[in-house]
Order: sequence, then structure tokens, then C-alpha cells
Amino acid sequence: MQIFLITGETGSGKTSLVASLLTEINKLGIKATGVYSPARIESGEKTGIFTVDLSTGVKKLLAIHQQGWDPENPNREWKMDPEVLIWGDDVIRNSVPTSVLIIDELGYLEFEKSIGWVSAFKILDEGDYKNAIVVVRAGLLEQALAKFGNAVVMTIENPAQIKDHTSFLVAQILAI
Repeated sequence: MQIFLITGETGSGKTSLVASLLTEINKLGIKATGVYSPARIESGEKTGIFTVDLSTGVKKLLAIHQQGWDPENPNREWKMDPEVLIWGDDVIRNSVPTSVLIIDELGYLEFEKSIGWVSAFKILDEGDYKNAIVVVRAGLLEQALAKFGNAVVMTIENPAQIKDHTSFLVAQILAI
């Protein structure tokens, strides 16, 4: 089993890398389980974040853009739907055993508040997968490495790196 931590700053292409990887492994007949969180785009702007259950294709709106919603941290931009967080956690819990586990993404809720998709920590520790692709923001990488010290870190700095990172991940998945 191997954990790959995909990290980078906001807008660097982390979720786009996951989308590219999913496209490529699906072409090869490899099924991934877990959650993928693409943006909701309206009039050319990101207004929300969906979560997709990779096993069923069910898609739910996870977050809406609402700057300053959190009185503890007014810089937070994305207000999460608590019901979708519970649903997503259940999806993750039921995503193993699997060959490729995707968790897009583990964030401040999980690392700092111990809420959200916290079952991911136990599942990643138990290792009932061959490869786990886990997205974490650069600011949380140190905490992620404290939990998953043997993980391979892939930093994406801009979308131009997506193709190379996708090829690397596909090769790793095929090798295991």
C-alpha cells in the first residue's frame, strides 16, 4: 500500500490533477473509490464545491462560497454543508477494500477540528487499499506528514504540471 499526498496552494491544480488521474485510470479499466470534489462554476466563477462518490457517481453540493462565514476565522471562504460532510465521511468509510482510494481533500476540519471526513484517518492507517491519493493544502502538509510519515509527497505549483504528475501516478498504480 502507498499513500500519495497531493499538495499545493489554492488554485494550483490539485483537484484538476485528480480529475486527470481519474480519466486515465478509467481508460485502463481501473476503478477508483472514495470522493472527488470538483468546483461548481457559474458565469465563469467558482461558487461552490461538489463532492462525488466515485463508486456510485452521486454528486452533492459540499460547500458554497461565503467569505467571512466563520466567526473564529473570517478568512474562511467555503461554508460546508454538515449533512454532506456526514454523507462524504460515510462514502469514504465504505470505499475499502479498493485498489485506488481517492480522498479530495482532507482539510482544516479534519486536521484542526476533528470533524468532517475523519474516518479517512482510520482507513488510511488500516491500509485496505493498494494506492491512496489524498489531497491536502500546502498549509496542512506538515500535519498530514505527521499522520502519514511514509507518504510520497507530490507538490503541484501550477496546472502545467498536471500531465507529468498524472503519468507518474498512473505508472505507480500500474506497478502495484
